[in-house]
Amino acid sequence: MTVIQDKKVEQLNLLINMSALINSTLDIQEIIRYAIEGSTRLLDAEAGSLLLLEKEVGELFFAEAVGEKREKIKGIKLKQGQGIAGWVAEKGEPVVVSDASNDPRFFDGIDKISGFVTKNMVCVPVRKKDKILGSIEVINKKSGSFDSEDMLILTALANQVAIAIENVHLYEESIADGLTGLYHQKFFKLRLKEELVRSKRHKHPLNLVMIDIDHFKKVNDDYGHLMGDMILKELASVLKKSTRLEDIVARYGGEEFAIIVPFTSKEDIGEVVERIRAKVEKMKVSGVGITISVGVGHFDCKNTELNYRDLIKRADDALYLAKRKGKNRVEIKD
Repeated sequence: MTVIQDKKVEQLNLLINMSALINSTLDIQEIIRYAIEGSTRLLDAEAGSLLLLEKEVGELFFAEAVGEKREKIKGIKLKQGQGIAGWVAEKGEPVVVSDASNDPRFFDGIDKISGFVTKNMVCVPVRKKDKILGSIEVINKKSGSFDSEDMLILTALANQVAIAIENVHLYEESIADGLTGLYHQKFFKLRLKEELVRSKRHKHPLNLVMIDIDHFKKVNDDYGHLMGDMILKELASVLKKSTRLEDIVARYGGEEFAIIVPFTSKEDIGEVVERIRAKVEKMKVSGVGITISVGVGHFDCKNTELNYRDLIKRADDALYLAKRKGKNRVEIKD
């Protein structure tokens, strides 16, 4: 075999191994990490990132990145259509960029924040059937520039990511609450333990959001339990549409719901849950409206002795405070 042929065989074997690894887990964060680490190895690149689309607000956020500046870009958001990754997520088309500085689609704001210099890149959509989940970008090939073969290889990997995410969703359906389709409490607590361990290991913030419907007994008494069930289902739908792919939403019990929100600062989680509270206040089910009280337990990675029960207590205490202060409000405790 020639050197080029040897390299292609090695690349193909790596793609097969990475695909198997991606489809070996039901943890979306692991899927994302395997995908971006594998893509940069496959294409022999300096850096890369996987961005996920928050359809509700039309933004992409950096779910994972590799490279020396990775920590500086975590949490940054792009508008859909902004930058190469945003353009790919909006159009659903892959692209090879040989000279980023001269491409009108390139957004240099990320480089300015991180201190990184983007020279060339290949970027492809992560697509589940007709639904765009986000995009994968691989940056600065170590030797030469990216080409159409690189784009095909990255597209094959991105397709495996989409399949793996679909498998996660199918699994989620098997452990879901029958009425709302959300996780039930037992599974939710298992995931909370896992997310707290990950938060401590990687030093990223974690939030536990507890939500309770105000005066729900009165709704059931006045309109009947069928109306109560309809409201629970509609609220569950609002919560799912208002959260990201890696957030974990559950029906915690009765009229109480819970959400695990990683990678979000105390300031940002306040905006997120206030947006949810406002949406629910405007929600109507056959003319019947409700409000919710929201408590957030925030973990900033500093107290490594904190366990999942402590985080639940923080969220419960914050929820109790929101109820005591008049309901239909948000309180945060760290």
